[in-house]
Amino acid sequence: MKFRLGVVAGTLLALTACGGSSTGSSSVPPASNGMARVRFVDGTPALEALIGSIPQDICASASLPCYLQVNGQTVTSLFAYGSATEFQNVPAGTLSLVARDEAGYAVGPLKSAQLSAGKRYTLIVVGSYPNYSVLTFEEPASSKGNAQLSLYEASPAVPSADFGSFTASSHSGFKQLGSAKLGDVVTVSLGAKVSNFGGYAGHGKKPFAQGDVTLAAVNAFDKDNVLPFHNATRFSLFLFDVKSGSGPVFGSLDQ
Repeated sequence: MKFRLGVVAGTLLALTACGGSSTGSSSVPPASNGMARVRFVDGTPALEALIGSIPQDICASASLPCYLQVNGQTVTSLFAYGSATEFQNVPAGTLSLVARDEAGYAVGPLKSAQLSAGKRYTLIVVGSYPNYSVLTFEEPASSKGNAQLSLYEASPAVPSADFGSFTASSHSGFKQLGSAKLGDVVTVSLGAKVSNFGGYAGHGKKPFAQGDVTLAAVNAFDKDNVLPFHNATRFSLFLFDVKSGSGPVFGSLDQ
């Protein structure tokens, strides 16, 4: 999976899984009056609509993505499994999300939970045909320069998961630091600074298959696997349902 933050609004970023491409972290301005700051993520292995009476994936890959419309406005034209928009201003309240392909086939509308003005959220589309929904995660508070590790539990197939750290250079020393239930984001403090760092999601000290990610895999410039790194102080892990050949754990560097 791949997640990328830090491009202009309306384009799609890719979350990064083990072996994925590099990503970065951008400055996140505060929300303006009556607005919330939100990023939108596709955590579904397949967004399927009925086409000729057969459910078919309309957002099959990064090369065949959907448009994502929020309250009738297109926020990205590159919505596919493991992708995310950057944070952007949206009206506070309940949002309506529709994923639509160029032929007009659509999934949705899907309703978010109530969003409060001035707060930041990550909204993740999850589920499988015909039961899709939106999980609403309020963003963790800033660590004020200290390093943090978060897990966004967005896998309906896995009701709860553990997460933690490992030594990146030797791919060993797995240490459980926390647990999260479906729909929750849990954050733990790592201290002032960490290096040679990787994060995983799994059960206990055992990561899921393809469930561990290093900082360097998320941003190749962070070759020593150090956090904080530039503006990023938090290493975010996202647990999604498995898509054949990809996932289930993606990472991003966040503020």
